[in-house]
Amino acid sequence: MSSVTGQNAMPALSLDSFKGQFKITALMDKISNPVLEPQRQAKAILAKTGLQRPKESLQGLSQVTEQLVEHFDKYATIRAKGDHLDFSWQTVQTLAEQELRRLQSQLDRQMQKLQRSVGEAERDYQAEVIELEAVVEEVHEGFQSLDQQMSRAGQTATKIGDRLQSAESLRSRAEEAISCIQYMQNFAACTDFAELPELFQDSSRLSQAAAMTGRLLSVARDVSGARERAASPSKLPVASAKQGSIEHAAHQLEAYRALLEKEVIASFDKAVHQKDLGTMAECAQVMTQFERGDVALMQRYISTRPLFIDARELALGQGAAQVTDTSSAITALRSLAALYKAIVQAVKDEAIIMEQVFPAPGDALVMFVTRLYEQRVQASLDRLLVAPAPTAAAETLQQHMKLVTEAFKRTMALAESLQEVVGEAANVADLANAVFSDILGDYPDMELQWLRLLHQSKSSQMSVEVAQEHLTWNMESVERCTVLSTEASCPSYVRQLFHAAANQQTPNSCLLQQISRLVLTGLAAAVEAGVRASEAPYGVATAGSAGRTAIAKAASVASSEGLGRVLDAVGSVSVIIGLVQQHHVKVIQPRVEASGAEAAACNAGLSGLTKILEDRVLASLQAGLTAFFAQMDRTLTTEQKRIDFRPPEDLPPPLDRPTDACLFATSLLTTAGKAVQQLLHGTNGSAFTSELARRMGALLLIHMQRYSYSPTGALRWKRDITEYTDCIHGFNAQSADDSFTELASLVNILLVAPERLLGLIDGSLRISHQQALKYIKLREDFKTAKIGSSTLAMLFAND
Repeated sequence: MSSVTGQNAMPALSLDSFKGQFKITALMDKISNPVLEPQRQAKAILAKTGLQRPKESLQGLSQVTEQLVEHFDKYATIRAKGDHLDFSWQTVQTLAEQELRRLQSQLDRQMQKLQRSVGEAERDYQAEVIELEAVVEEVHEGFQSLDQQMSRAGQTATKIGDRLQSAESLRSRAEEAISCIQYMQNFAACTDFAELPELFQDSSRLSQAAAMTGRLLSVARDVSGARERAASPSKLPVASAKQGSIEHAAHQLEAYRALLEKEVIASFDKAVHQKDLGTMAECAQVMTQFERGDVALMQRYISTRPLFIDARELALGQGAAQVTDTSSAITALRSLAALYKAIVQAVKDEAIIMEQVFPAPGDALVMFVTRLYEQRVQASLDRLLVAPAPTAAAETLQQHMKLVTEAFKRTMALAESLQEVVGEAANVADLANAVFSDILGDYPDMELQWLRLLHQSKSSQMSVEVAQEHLTWNMESVERCTVLSTEASCPSYVRQLFHAAANQQTPNSCLLQQISRLVLTGLAAAVEAGVRASEAPYGVATAGSAGRTAIAKAASVASSEGLGRVLDAVGSVSVIIGLVQQHHVKVIQPRVEASGAEAAACNAGLSGLTKILEDRVLASLQAGLTAFFAQMDRTLTTEQKRIDFRPPEDLPPPLDRPTDACLFATSLLTTAGKAVQQLLHGTNGSAFTSELARRMGALLLIHMQRYSYSPTGALRWKRDITEYTDCIHGFNAQSADDSFTELASLVNILLVAPERLLGLIDGSLRISHQQALKYIKLREDFKTAKIGSSTLAMLFAND
């Protein structure tokens, strides 16, 4: 049996296979599937390869299958009827197996034949594919070769085209040269322009005629010039132009072009009057063939614009007459605004017309705008911004500068509006700045003059309010300066308003000079007044009595008019310096920081002013203190009585109350301390109170040595010292407390018994005998008291 038969052997059959749910179709499927499956696979292969399948095997299989079905149906019918026929199932089975083997063998042969056919077809197919690939490769190479040939053909065609174009250009130039020579001959020979060719007679070809005559005239001039240069100096000059000569041709060409230009201009003027934009454009195109002809035509057209010739338009801006007050300034600015509005509208309208008329509309528009600024804007501003007289008052100068600033803002706004129309053809802002170049030629001198006049009106008064006014004026000037100056000049101008250069001719015009003069003058006046007031008497004569209330009132008056006035001035100076520093940071520095040199100059000027004022403040405080303690010393000397410290034994003084001199001195000292706390702050206040206490202690030490003391008087002096110490304690000055503690300890030299002096001085006081002797001499018993056989003078003569 073949391999196919072996692989797909028929299943074994028995009678039990036909029992139960037996179906003939199931049996046929089971028998035929092993046979039909290779056929299905072959069918699939044939479908892929496109070969025809054999039909004989399938037809034979179908016939055998039908016969088997017929036998089985017959057998099933017989069994159903119960007939007992002479039927041998073994015979049927044997015949079926034989037939199936025969069919299997036939099918195997057909399958082998089919496989051989498929193999041959596949080999043929592969050969065809290889052949086709070779053909495709040949075609691809053919296309590459064709592409290279086409590229070479294209390059050759391009070269040929370039040569043809060059040849055509040469031909055109040759024809043009022939025409030019012919036209040159026509002009050289003609005496009447009517004899010229049609090109120069046809009014519709004026542009071509102008271009041709321009070229001919240029050639004629070149030829004439060359002949003149080639002529020998020894020979006579070339004779005058004769008919037929190149000189005659040049003469005729010039005459023709002059006539042509005149006709074109006349046509243009007529078209302008009729508002015929088409004719205007044609004329403008023709005039481009003349030297600066288009520019002349633009100027001619611009001169006919209503803003330059119409009476109603010319009236705009005429209201900008001499300004004398706020009302006239408002009227003038309204007139200027009306002019600027008309200018903007006129430029917008003319931009549309010029775009349609002139070959270079941008140039025409720039020319129009330039003339508007030079004639209309400049004239209006000159009438409006008449410089005040040199002797003008500060109010007049301020009004003028405000008007200049407002006019400048409006003029620059006009420039911005026109810039949108003009575009990048020109920088209209430059035109606006040029208009103000004369008006602002001496800026910021007028600002400095105005500031100087204002300062002169307030220079004799020093106060924070007056200084604030100066800062406000300076800020107003700086803001105007920011508007009126360019970005490059602004830092320099602002610096001049804040800090003048060393070589500046006009003093007291910049802020730092004004503040310096204001403060220095005010300090000097305050010190002078304080010293003068301190020289006035203070005591019972001014208080009226020795009561505490009367004394406090008199002390308040004396302190406020003396040292208090100096302290008040110093406090104002501190506030003023702070305000100036804030002004520098907020107003000046942001506007000068773009220039390192100007910013450094401003910083240096402010530092210099601060140093000068600090030195003068220190000197003023010293002068005030000196005058105050001179007054204090006079008061103590006047009010302190010798009887205060050596009272009669029969009339003992009250020990619970300070002496009158002490009351006057402490009241004056307390009032001064309160003034210091109110007017001086921080380290300045603490340093001043320490100096005040130190000087008071030194003065009391001197005052102590003016008198001699009894034991009771020493107690009164001790009571005064306590009063002075309590007063000083209110100053919170530690060094002062120490000095008054030392002063209180020295009083013990006046109180102890003579025999205890040596122990006191060598013990708790720890001072030299020579130093102690100054105070021992103040004792009432200095000359009479003895310790053993030695007097006090002898005992403390040596250390």
